[in-house]
Amino acid sequence: MTDEQEYRVPDDVLAAHLEGEAVLLHMDTKDYYRLNATAAAVFKGLERGLGRDALVDDLCAQFEVERADAAAAVDGLLAELAERRLVSPADDGQG
Repeated sequence: MTDEQEYRVPDDVLAAHLEGEAVLLHMDTKDYYRLNATAAAVFKGLERGLGRDALVDDLCAQFEVERADAAAAVDGLLAELAERRLVSPADDGQG
């Protein structure tokens, strides 16, 4: 999958980065989520405005992982984050 869909972090999602992890709080739902080191690295990339392919490159650079595995992990994480409204498509007209 090489879909270069861009995502952004909505204004109502707060992130705290802690020693190799991240905690996300969705202000509307009051739900919080804990991300492991690899998911936190991807989320940091999203905060920096990286697109899907750049997120995969970044993950490969930070961790010893094959590109195909990194791509599958990024795609799965983006889908899960989008489902939980922790990221949204950058072209959704907001922000």
